[in-house]
Amino acid sequence: MKKGSSSLVMMLILVLVLSACSSSGGNSAEGGKGEKIKLTFSVWGDVNSGADEVKLAEEFNAAHPDIEVKFEPIPSEGYGTKLTTSLAAGQAPDVFLVGEGDYYKYVDKGVIEPLDDYLSKDTSFNLDIFQKDLIENMKIDGKQYYLPKDFNPLALWYNKRMFDEAGIPYPTDEWTWDDMIATAQKLTKKDGNKYTQFGFNAGKWEYPIYTYLWDYGTDIASEDGTTAEGYMNSEKTIAAMDQYVSWSKGDNRVSPTPLDSETLGGDSSMFMTDKLAMMITGRWIKGDLDKSDVQYGSALIPKNTDGTRSSIIASAGWAVNAAGKNKEAAYELVKWLSGTDAQKLRSANGKVLPATVKELDEVKAKEVADKPVIEMMDYAKKPITMRSANGPVFVEEFTKALEKMLLGKQDVKGALDEAAKNVDSKIK
Repeated sequence: MKKGSSSLVMMLILVLVLSACSSSGGNSAEGGKGEKIKLTFSVWGDVNSGADEVKLAEEFNAAHPDIEVKFEPIPSEGYGTKLTTSLAAGQAPDVFLVGEGDYYKYVDKGVIEPLDDYLSKDTSFNLDIFQKDLIENMKIDGKQYYLPKDFNPLALWYNKRMFDEAGIPYPTDEWTWDDMIATAQKLTKKDGNKYTQFGFNAGKWEYPIYTYLWDYGTDIASEDGTTAEGYMNSEKTIAAMDQYVSWSKGDNRVSPTPLDSETLGGDSSMFMTDKLAMMITGRWIKGDLDKSDVQYGSALIPKNTDGTRSSIIASAGWAVNAAGKNKEAAYELVKWLSGTDAQKLRSANGKVLPATVKELDEVKAKEVADKPVIEMMDYAKKPITMRSANGPVFVEEFTKALEKMLLGKQDVKGALDEAAKNVDSKIK
């Protein structure tokens, strides 16, 4: 072969090789040479409410020149539906936020990447920085699927102005549920046949109801989440729910009905406008309360007469999309979003508690007004959605039964018997 022909052949081969390299490296999912790996992550809310995540994304990009992260929040209303749809369509973000009530559900669907292999190879990151209970709650069947964003224990929140105007002492650590309802009766007012304010909100949200049932010595499900019969409709549950429903029915009610709540804008709005004296909720409410002129305090959730006291830790965990093309990079992002700096940033705005041990200890040392909220951590238990993949079935049927009871469409026993039967039938 002539020298010129050989050179031409070599040039053609070089062009083909370069072309092949360019072709394989053009997919950002592969992170080819000169190409940035592109990741997206989502939370519920909007860009304004997710200002901390925007800042964290910017800082992550600056620290990782080979990765480009884009924050894409999803509106809170419909977040779960949109996330589930995008996961099914293969279009979900690389990293997304999951609430504690859905931990099991998404793992059961096989859409969450286990983090154990990544953690075992990573000598720069240790789970010991986090609150032990939070990390344990984010394990499913012994595997670590989530890393914490933040958490909020449930507590009793009370309107100081309403207590002061009535000349009633604030809630104490010794309060029982009976004490709270007796006080709620004094704080409930009527103008003729029309209620103008209520003492307590015995609403449809299941978490406060769980704490009451647990204190009463009962639950809506077996511990392993396989059976409703004998739990959701046990004599104790029926008796406890009969009492709970009575708080929003009859001439001596202390709680708004579902219709009252809807008309008056919900418990938060009623609380901030001095129409509701007490409610059980999480610390996330603090952000809205601080923007209003309401004078509020927090207290331990009341206990039963035998001393039993219960709460729930509402939390949110970062998850890596199991179908993502850049899971190593996504793991790095999850670490960043869960790490110490991220915990400090979010807790600084006062809305959430840091999930890391050191940072929470610092909050404890200076916290006064919301100290009872932190103390409720010691009484936290797992609701059915954190114990079993069947959790959503229990919640769905229990919620239906509760609506029937509160609206007077069915008596307590009949509604719970029907719900228990439906749960067990669906599980089987």
